[in-house]
Amino acid sequence: MTIVYGPVPSWRLGRSLGIDLTQPPKTCTFDCVYCQLGRTINKVSNPEEFVTKVGADDFEADLKKALRSIGVNSLDYITFSGTGEPTLNLKLGEMIKRVKEIARDVPVAVLTNSSLVNREDVRANLAEADLVVAKLDAPHEALFKAINRPAEGLTLESIIEGLKRLRSQKKGKMALQLMFLKTTQGSESNADPKNIDLLVELVRKIGPDEVQINTPTRPPSEKYVLPLSGREIDEIAAKFRAALKDVEILAWTAPKAIAKAKREVKDVKGEIVATLERRPCRFQDLVRALGVDEETVNLCIEQLQASKVIAAARYHGEVFYQLTRRS
Repeated sequence: MTIVYGPVPSWRLGRSLGIDLTQPPKTCTFDCVYCQLGRTINKVSNPEEFVTKVGADDFEADLKKALRSIGVNSLDYITFSGTGEPTLNLKLGEMIKRVKEIARDVPVAVLTNSSLVNREDVRANLAEADLVVAKLDAPHEALFKAINRPAEGLTLESIIEGLKRLRSQKKGKMALQLMFLKTTQGSESNADPKNIDLLVELVRKIGPDEVQINTPTRPPSEKYVLPLSGREIDEIAAKFRAALKDVEILAWTAPKAIAKAKREVKDVKGEIVATLERRPCRFQDLVRALGVDEETVNLCIEQLQASKVIAAARYHGEVFYQLTRRS
């Protein structure tokens, strides 16, 4: 399994080259109902419970190889993300420094679920990044437990306090990502007016540089989860803009169009599997990320489907490919 994957198209980060510090199967402090990776296989409460598979030296060869084939100038970000919560790896800060030594002109981002930001060592690691995108989905404990399904001992109160401390300590940019959703069960929704107002107030107290308003756009962990419409997202964004005039508000759009990656791919099927380990993808997402012609990608997809390694899933009118064994 490769440590570096992509680049993948991101509506927030453009062309993003990923670094996966957790590695499959999915290891996380949450088991979010909307997660594109499916249910959490290894749910842990802290880094001490996490078995580290990637050391500070391990990813360098992968990163240098990827940059030789892709080219530094083609990237908008190098992002620590992947198949679990990256802050579980307490070598994260050191690894960010090494990335900056290797790719000096590319900003480094970390996508975190915020679960461990109450820890001083985790905040110190995150402070090394140019951009931290931290999750905040719920305004109160009951909804936090229903949507994020945290590991034992993790509370929304400690997360909010940790986010405030991170904001006061961090020199780089900090964004909050809010994932708004509905459900067929009529519960576990954070998109009703009361919860939106409470989230606006929470964001005001934390004081990020940016708010990213999102909704599930890939097949979620739980089938009862539904995305919001574009109109609903726009209305929520308008509320945040009216209340937080000094904060940049980004609302979900389709991923930025990116040109095909210009690189040599020797194992197309292996690259497809490695990419789908981290996120379900549409056909054109794979074509752009791999930089391979459509005929080759289509043939490899057919072969992987025939061997039952991957399967197609339809989610709100679009076809996504994902592993049959979701981590």
